[in-house]
Amino acid sequence: MPAPTTRACLDVLAYRCTPALLNGATVHLRQFPTSVTSLWTLLDRQYKDIVKREEAQAPHSVLTGALRCLTGGYVFFDPKQGLLATRRPLDDDTLRDAFTLLHGLVLGHHSDDIDLTRPTPLAERVAETTQQERLLADYLITPDGSHTPASPGRQPDAANWVYSTVAWDLAHRLSQHTWRVDNLDITLRPDSSGGLIAWQQPWPNKAGTAHALARVRLALKTLPNIADPVLVVSSQATRISRKMAYARTVLAEQAEATLPIIEVEMAGRGRIRRIHRMSLQTLARLGMDHSVLHNIQRRVEDERNAEARDDEPQQEHELAPAAEPETAELGAIRPVQGKNFSFPVGRGVGMHHLRELDRHIGQILAPASLSIVQDSRARGFKQLRQAELSVQPGDIIRSLDAMDYQHLRLVCLWHRDEMRQRMIHGLARVFGLDPHAVDPAEGIPVPLDGGRISAVFHCVPDFLVHGPAAGQEGAVAHIPSLKKEPATLVGVWAETEFDAAAEEEEASAPADGTGAAASPGPDEDAKHQARRTLARLGFVSQFTADRKEAKRKKPKGKETDHQVILSLLDLCRSLGIIDRRIDQVMVDTIGPHTADQVAHCGIHVRRQSRQGKDRTAKICVTASVLKPPATPGGAWTLHGWSYTHRRWQPYHQAQAAFHADAYPTGKMTDFDDDNRGYKTVAQHIDQALADLSDYLEGAPYTVTVDGVATRRLWMGLHNRRQGQQPTRNSTWLPASTLPARERPLAVVRINKDMDEVPRPIRVSHRSADGTVARTNKVTNLLYQVEPDSGSPTWLLATVPPQFDGAGAGRLGEATSRWSASHGSNDAENRLKNEVRPNWYSMTATEIYPIITASPAGTGENLNTAPIEPQSLALTAARLCHQPLAWANRTRYPVPLHSAQQMDLDHPQYRRSALADDQAAEAAGDTVTAGRGTPTGDQF
Repeated sequence: MPAPTTRACLDVLAYRCTPALLNGATVHLRQFPTSVTSLWTLLDRQYKDIVKREEAQAPHSVLTGALRCLTGGYVFFDPKQGLLATRRPLDDDTLRDAFTLLHGLVLGHHSDDIDLTRPTPLAERVAETTQQERLLADYLITPDGSHTPASPGRQPDAANWVYSTVAWDLAHRLSQHTWRVDNLDITLRPDSSGGLIAWQQPWPNKAGTAHALARVRLALKTLPNIADPVLVVSSQATRISRKMAYARTVLAEQAEATLPIIEVEMAGRGRIRRIHRMSLQTLARLGMDHSVLHNIQRRVEDERNAEARDDEPQQEHELAPAAEPETAELGAIRPVQGKNFSFPVGRGVGMHHLRELDRHIGQILAPASLSIVQDSRARGFKQLRQAELSVQPGDIIRSLDAMDYQHLRLVCLWHRDEMRQRMIHGLARVFGLDPHAVDPAEGIPVPLDGGRISAVFHCVPDFLVHGPAAGQEGAVAHIPSLKKEPATLVGVWAETEFDAAAEEEEASAPADGTGAAASPGPDEDAKHQARRTLARLGFVSQFTADRKEAKRKKPKGKETDHQVILSLLDLCRSLGIIDRRIDQVMVDTIGPHTADQVAHCGIHVRRQSRQGKDRTAKICVTASVLKPPATPGGAWTLHGWSYTHRRWQPYHQAQAAFHADAYPTGKMTDFDDDNRGYKTVAQHIDQALADLSDYLEGAPYTVTVDGVATRRLWMGLHNRRQGQQPTRNSTWLPASTLPARERPLAVVRINKDMDEVPRPIRVSHRSADGTVARTNKVTNLLYQVEPDSGSPTWLLATVPPQFDGAGAGRLGEATSRWSASHGSNDAENRLKNEVRPNWYSMTATEIYPIITASPAGTGENLNTAPIEPQSLALTAARLCHQPLAWANRTRYPVPLHSAQQMDLDHPQYRRSALADDQAAEAAGDTVTAGRGTPTGDQF
C-alpha cells in the first residue's frame, strides 16, 4: 500500500489574530473630538515657533512617559488620530492636570508657575471626553464592516491603535505561565511595549561581568490577502550595559512585581543621555517624586558626577566611594547597550529557543496557524560553494562584448609590498597564471587573458595613507593608466590602510560600551577621499584591507585569500560585469514573454540623517536595471540611475557619477523626507521609469522595491489597499502616472524586515488529516502563503551561512542560551565557549508580486498568456539566491541589491545613514525603538 501523500509546510512564529485569540481583552479608550485635534495642532504650531524649527513636534512622548508611570505601564497616545488608550482606567482629574502641565511646559513656563486650578481648553476637552472600555475583538473588522473573513479582494482594516495595543493582554496571559525550556522554569515578565522579558534569569558571561536578557516581541501585522491580522512573534538577546554611557534605551522595574517592565527612551544627545526634563516636572507636580523616571535620572546624575570626579586631580577625591564590584548583580535599572562594541555575550537566541517559544505559545494561547506550503516549482536552489566563487575570464570578455568595450584595464594602486603580492596572487589565481612568473614593473601593463584584459600597478602612498592629503587628485595625476579611452573599460583596485591598533582597541572595548576605536575623520579617511577623487575622474573603485587570518587553518594546502577574490568580484559588479550564473537562473517565462525578453529594475530608497546645520532629512534614491542580452547567447548588462544624475547609463558610469558628488543638502525640496516630499519623490521616480522605457526601447520590464522603505511613497503597496482601484493619475504604484505602454509588467514588493516577516522555525510534512509525518529543522526553499482571497505572497526561507557553514557548530540548534557552556580549558575536557558567539536562526524574505499590466503581445504574434505572480516570485527568489558578487544569498534580488550597493559604496554613506545594526539583523536582534515607522501602514 503506497504511503500517504504529505505536504511540506513551513512553520513560522506567526499566528492568525482572531476574536477567539483575544479572548475578551479590553482597553480603556478616549476618542477625542475634532476640537481636541485642532487645539493640539495649535499647540504644535506654537512649539515650532518657540524652538524655531519647522520639523519639530510638540513632545507628546513626554505625556506618554508620565502617564505610563501613573497607569502601570500601558499607554498609547496619538494626538493626530485623536485618541488615548490605556490598559487601566485613567482618572479625569489626573488627565486634566497632565495636559495642563504639558501645555504650559511646551510654551516655556516653569512647572511651579503653572496653575492646575486653571486648566487649558485642551486639557478640559481631553478630560471631558468619555472613557469607554472597548473589546479589542470588536475592531478586528474588514473594510466592509463585518467580523467575518474578508470578501474577495478585501483586507483587514483595523484602526492603528489596535495594532499598538493588542499585545498588552496577550503578553500578560503568557506571563502567567512558566515557560519550561531545557528542564528549566523560565519566568517571563511583561514589558510596556507589549512584549516579554526574562528579567530574573539573564544570560551572564562566565565571570558575571556582562549580561544579556531574553526578550520576546509581539506585533500585530497584516499579510497580503490574509483575512485576519497576523500576530508576528520574535525573540532577541538584549545586551545590558553596566553604565548609562551611550544608552538610548533603559529597562526599569517598577515597585510592584505585577506591573510591566518599563522601557524608557532617553532624551538628548552626548555620551550620557537623560530623562526628558518635562516628564520629570510633570510627575513631580502630580505628586510622584519617586517614579521610575526619577530613579533613572538619579542614576544618570550619579554617573555624571562620578565622571566629573574622575577628571579631577587624584588628591581631591581620595575618599570617593569605591567602584562597584565587577560581578555586581543586575539592578532594577538596566541600560541597554547602545553601541555595537565587542561583548562577552553574543547576539541571537538560536533555533531551539524559537521552536520552544512556539510550543509555549501554542499551549497557552492555542492560536490558529497560517497555511504556508512549499512551492512545487522552486526546487533545485543549488548553493554555490565559496571555493567555486571567482571571476571567470570568459564571463568578463562576454560582458565586454555586450558593453561594446574592447579592453578591460585593472589599475592596481598599492603602498605596501605585502598588498602588491596579494594582488598579484589573486590575479594569477583568477586568470590561471603562475604568480612567481608575474612581476609587473611599475606602470607597465601586464596582459592577463588573450590581450583583452590587463593589469597595471602603481605605488601611490600619498594617495592611500590616511591624513589631510589623502585621496588628492594630484597624487595620481601623473598616472597615464587613469586616462579615459573610448574602447577601454577601467576599474581601480586599491589598498586600504588598516589600523590594527584601532581594531584591537575596539575588540577589547569594555562591555559597558565606554571604549571607542580611533578612526580617521571624514576629511582624512583615505578610502573615502580616494573613491570620491576616482569617481570624479570617471572610474569605479574597490578597496582591499589587510588579510584577516582564518580562525581555523587547513592542515594541508594553501589558504585562499578570500578578501582578494571577493574584492575582485565586487569590482566586477561595480563595472557591470554579469557572469553566466545569471543566465542559468533566468528561466521563468513571464506571461507572453520569455525570460530573456524582460528587463528587471530595482529602486532603492533610503532616508538620510540630517547633516550639519541642515535640519531637513532627505530621501536618497538609486536604481539599477538588469537588461536582457541584445543578441542570442550574449550577456545580460547592468545599468544605473541616481537622484543626483537623473539619466540612465551603464552601471559603472552611473555609479561613478553618483559617487563623485556629495549627498545634496539644503533646500532640495524635491527629495525632502516629509509629507509634501513623498508625492514629489514618487513623481520623479515615475519620470525615471518613463526614461527607462525609452532607454529599453519599449521592452517590457518589472520593478522591484523594498516595501518598508517605500511604503510612504506608494499607497498601492499597502496590504489593506490590495483589491482597491487607484484614483486616476495618482502615485498609487511605481509608474502609475505614466501611459500604459511605459508601465512595468508588475511591481515586486520585497520585505526583509524581521519585525514584520514571519520567522521560519521548521518544515512539517503534513498528511491530508493534518498530522505531522516528519519534520525538517532547516530549509532554503521558497514557500507560498496560501491566501484567503486574491493572489498569494511567498516566503524565501534562508539558513544564514554563519549557522550552516563549515565549523559553525550550529549553536542554538538543540539548546537555549540558558544551557550554553561557558567553555573550559581543561586539557582532558576542553569545551567551547558557547556564550560569546552570536547564535543564528533562519530568516525569510517576503516576496509579493503585484500585476500591473494586462497581457498583450506585439506585432503579428499576439500572445495573451496571463502573467502569473508565481513566475515573478520565482524570478525574484532566484535573483536573491544567485547574487553577482557573493557565494551566499542576498536579502534583495540582483537589481534591487545593485541599486542599494550604489548607495552603500558612496563615500558619505556611513556618516549619513540612519543607525542600522546589520550584525543585529543577521542574528535576529532587531531593534524597533525609534524607527518612526507608522504602525497603521501595515503590510
